Amino acid sequence: MDEKLVPAHIHFTKWFIRIRWIAVGILIAATYVVKYLLDISIHDKSIFILSAFLLFLNVVHRIILGRLKLNSGSRAIQKIKQEIHFQIITDLIILTLILHFSGGIENPIIIFYFFHMIIASSIFSTFQSYVYALFTMLLAASLAVLECYSIVPHYPLEGFVSHDLYRNVFYVFGSGLVFAITSILIVFLSHMIIYRSIKTEETYVRTNFELENKDKLKNEYVLRVTHDIKGHVAAILSCIDVIRSGIAGPLTDVQKEFSDRVYERTELLSTFIKNLLNLTKKRLKNDSEFEEFLMKDIIDKVVLTVQTLAKDKSIDFNYSFDKSIRIITGNPFTIEELYSNLLLNAVKYTPPNGRISLTVRRQQDQILSEISDSGIGIPKEELPKVFDEFYRASNVPKDIKTGSGLGLSIAKQIVENHKGKIQVSSEPGVWTKFTITLPENPEILP
Repeated sequence: MDEKLVPAHIHFTKWFIRIRWIAVGILIAATYVVKYLLDISIHDKSIFILSAFLLFLNVVHRIILGRLKLNSGSRAIQKIKQEIHFQIITDLIILTLILHFSGGIENPIIIFYFFHMIIASSIFSTFQSYVYALFTMLLAASLAVLECYSIVPHYPLEGFVSHDLYRNVFYVFGSGLVFAITSILIVFLSHMIIYRSIKTEETYVRTNFELENKDKLKNEYVLRVTHDIKGHVAAILSCIDVIRSGIAGPLTDVQKEFSDRVYERTELLSTFIKNLLNLTKKRLKNDSEFEEFLMKDIIDKVVLTVQTLAKDKSIDFNYSFDKSIRIITGNPFTIEELYSNLLLNAVKYTPPNGRISLTVRRQQDQILSEISDSGIGIPKEELPKVFDEFYRASNVPKDIKTGSGLGLSIAKQIVENHKGKIQVSSEPGVWTKFTITLPENPEILP
């Protein structure tokens, strides 16, 4: 768990460093505008020197971060947090010096103290956050008291605010009280919000982890059971085939009819179990088994089978393939299964004398495929459910008994495993179109 947190801490530290580059640029530009364009009195040389020192510190922080990236584990997190401590402390001290040379507590940028308290509250413990609040209050109080009693010189913002406020003891202590209360409230509210967010996230992660474990156990159970059933069904199918062939003895017409029915239904059951096994294996398998292959070879192989079936139903089948598509990366076996499932579905649900088309073309670094048919279509309200397991449309004719309801679910999983997208659109009784987008090389995608 700690090793997973290292990149997050490094990312936050890098963000902190980038923000500081921007802040230094704004500070230099604002100092120039205030001094030379708005003609407000400001000790610009000292601020420019502090800006240069802050730039130098940021370079140091960047070097330290580069070394910390090489580490991992809880010690790495501890070192990164120490680096963030160093950044916040130096920032607060430099901010105090910048305030000193630009009006002290009369300068409205004193609210920038609060930003660091919020940042500290989002990273460190409650105790450490309040320590930072106390440290910030001590810095602000020291600056105010030292200038109020002329222990250190005051550099007023003449032309902007009254430069006598720093001498007003009531104003100094009144503002200090407001600053202290605001600091405590900021730390309290920040921790309350962050604590609730963390608890919510922990609950979500824990629940998700438990669901994943239960889903894995379910899939493993289904895999074992269906594997055993597959063996028994295969044995039954083999015995029925022997009976149908007449090897075990001649059959009457009625016996032949019933044995054919049994064989047909058992064969459908065998296909259903095979699809269920295939789907479960895909869910349990973590490796992608990607390789380079010729896309056209895979599609041509599927098309050859589909053309024969389409011809038997007098279906007009059109096929178009972009010749610029050559070698792609993926799992050739599952890609073949993807197109086979979708095209065979199109043949199954398209009536005789209908039309089916397959178009495969390149779209930048992706492969765009469109499979359309003039079949029975899918009801509009059922489109969101077509990729659900065991789903079958309500308008499927009763005489179409084949189909396990797993084909489209498997197709979607294959596409997602290749980091692609699959969409469906349809008009009942008129047409259906599946659109598939596959990256040429999913391994280079995040």
